[in-house]
Amino acid sequence: MVDITSAILSLEPKSSFVCKSNDYNKIQWLDSSIEKPTYEEVLSEIERLEKLEPMKMVREKRDELIAATDWMAVSDRVMTQAQIEYRQALRDLPETADPQLDENGQLTNVTWPSL
Repeated sequence: MVDITSAILSLEPKSSFVCKSNDYNKIQWLDSSIEKPTYEEVLSEIERLEKLEPMKMVREKRDELIAATDWMAVSDRVMTQAQIEYRQALRDLPETADPQLDENGQLTNVTWPSL
C-alpha cells in the first residue's frame, strides 16, 4: 500500500514537509521554494505507484534470490548447467512475469524458478 508521503516524495523528491497521518489536509508544507502538489496530483501518483508495486516486489525478491546464489558464481568455482539456468531465469523474471497482488497484498501470478 502506497501512502501519501511516498507519493509526495515521488512527485517532489527535494521537498520538505511533515505528514503525521495519511491525511492530505494535515500535511504541513515546509518548503516555500517548491509548490505543494494538489490533492488530485497526489491521488494520481498513489494510483501510479500502486500499479508499479507488484513488479517492484518481484524485483526485490528476485534480487534476494540472486544474491543468495552469488557464491555459485565465484571465480574459483564452476557452476552446473542447472545453476546457470536458475540464475538466468531469475534475471529474466521481470520480463516473463505478470505479477499481481491479492487482497492481502501478497504476490500472485508469478512462477518462481527452482534449482
